[in-house]
Amino acid sequence: MTLPPPNVGVTMLIVDLARMLRRRFEAALSDVETGLTVGEARTLFYVWRMPGQRQAVLADAMYVEPMTLVGYLDSLEKAGLIKRCPDPSDKRAKLIELMPEADPLLESISVALEGVRTKALEGVTGEDRATLEHLLQNMKDSLFLQSANGKGK
Repeated sequence: MTLPPPNVGVTMLIVDLARMLRRRFEAALSDVETGLTVGEARTLFYVWRMPGQRQAVLADAMYVEPMTLVGYLDSLEKAGLIKRCPDPSDKRAKLIELMPEADPLLESISVALEGVRTKALEGVTGEDRATLEHLLQNMKDSLFLQSANGKGK
């Protein structure tokens, strides 16, 4: 039996693109010398984007296991970049807050991200960028809804 040539399609393009972007981000991060691992930098960025959230919420948003996130948070807390605060509504839970010492690192992370984004979108017009973001967000939302409904695990 002879199979037809595989159709790469949008799924494999996105998977490949995500890996390429991650490699470029890792390289750009080493260029700005934050002293953080990629996981720690990503965690710090998410705490900046979503301040005052519980650890579990951050883990879900980052698509990492809670124990993986705990390791990143432990390192960031030890470095004085974040602090864990008791959640007033549940004393067992911790809310994650940025410390002012994180500001210069967040600026460096932003520079690295912007460089990767600029290179990746070179030659893509503003209207096409908006369309691309809209389509990718729709795909992400669709997969998220399927996972939330227990259908896409």
